Amino acid sequence: MKPTTISRRYDIPSYTDGWFQIGWSDELAPTQMRQLRHFGREYVLFRGADGTAGVLDDVCPHLGAHLSQGGCVQGNSVRCPYHHWAFDRTGQCTNIPYTAKIPVKARTSAHTVRERHGMIFMYRSKSGAAPTYDLPGIEDFDPATYTRPAKYDFDVKIHGQDIMENSVDPAHFAAVHGHLQPTNTFRQSGRELRITQRTAVHRFGRVLRVRLEFHMIEPGFHYVHFPEMPGPPAFVFSSIVPVDDSSVRHRMALYVKKTRVPLVSAVARSFLLWQMMRTYREDLQIWQSKEYLPHPVLCDGDGSIMKLRAWYRQFYCPSDLAGIADRADHGAPS
Repeated sequence: MKPTTISRRYDIPSYTDGWFQIGWSDELAPTQMRQLRHFGREYVLFRGADGTAGVLDDVCPHLGAHLSQGGCVQGNSVRCPYHHWAFDRTGQCTNIPYTAKIPVKARTSAHTVRERHGMIFMYRSKSGAAPTYDLPGIEDFDPATYTRPAKYDFDVKIHGQDIMENSVDPAHFAAVHGHLQPTNTFRQSGRELRITQRTAVHRFGRVLRVRLEFHMIEPGFHYVHFPEMPGPPAFVFSSIVPVDDSSVRHRMALYVKKTRVPLVSAVARSFLLWQMMRTYREDLQIWQSKEYLPHPVLCDGDGSIMKLRAWYRQFYCPSDLAGIADRADHGAPS
């Protein structure tokens, strides 16, 4: 009997390079640490006594113990639980309690970290190289003028590209969510993609019209402003962080513009949270099991999907894309 081959659910690269949100600032106190699992690997995220966060590979180069499993933060370094070797935010070993001479190779891989707007970001590079550009900014956003954010972390069995395609897929808004079908206008500038989306929903016996302004900077850093909607303007930041080749951690923060009457912002915030979580969970039922089709059968109303795919493709490592093309050319099972 011929053996059954199981194909990859996503025959596209699993990861991209760039900035990704790996946590919330207020959930990591000085001298705290925790393990992260992203990009098919384990990392340790910690905050030194000086208040600065760092990320290291979660393996001690001495004898392979996981730093996060019983280790601790001492000063501004992480101490391994096995032999108490300590490593600072650069990955350099700073102390070995039973020797005065620290080996030259006593270091582990460190990763660039930035904090902004109450979020912790890490730069991921397949090669391990440092970033050639700083953490992107967020246009037209002053946190002091917005209410406290509503923060969400979702673990989803899906590729990040699929979630971003979903945001610009007009037909599903009507089919899945019961909205009027939106229209999308695309504008690309360099690596960045801007999308104006006009839509409407039936709520409270009325048709509520909304304009959304998406700013897609890179797969792990994108956001949307709601400049025209019933009530005060709102803003959602989103970072989709791969866990492994078939699942992601999706972090989102919703902000609503402050008003002279606080109750107005509070009501708008409650409505948006209800609407956003309702549509997200409706999508979630489909996302967890859907297949990725590299060559889908499309009609003339599906153009936005392929535009998003074309934009996303630039962030994949060329060698990863070449590997997939090679498998396809040779008919090898993926």
